[in-house]
Amino acid sequence: MDVIEIDKKIVPIRFGMNALRLFCKDQNIKLTELSRLGNNIGLDEACSLILCGLKDGARKNKTNINLTVDDVADALDEDFTILEKAMEIFANSFNTAIKGNKVEEKKKSLKKK
Repeated sequence: MDVIEIDKKIVPIRFGMNALRLFCKDQNIKLTELSRLGNNIGLDEACSLILCGLKDGARKNKTNINLTVDDVADALDEDFTILEKAMEIFANSFNTAIKGNKVEEKKKSLKKK
């Protein structure tokens, strides 16, 4: 699991389906709309996405995290590289999930032959 430093604490961050579910619910968007974010992500969306990743990381790690979107924004005031690191982790997670789905699709098509 990936980790990130926020407020001088190392915390887990994970962009699994639960994090994406939380983000879509928070931003009132559909899963299919995630691909439009890319480089066009707004600051509010970025803070929300980071928070959802932190919540999912804590859940998966069986720990608690008591942060808000405002706390994430405050952390970015202190260290803006958090945004860059979190977006890199998100992109890697998203790419891994897509590659995994393609591998599964390929396996299924080979079994049919």
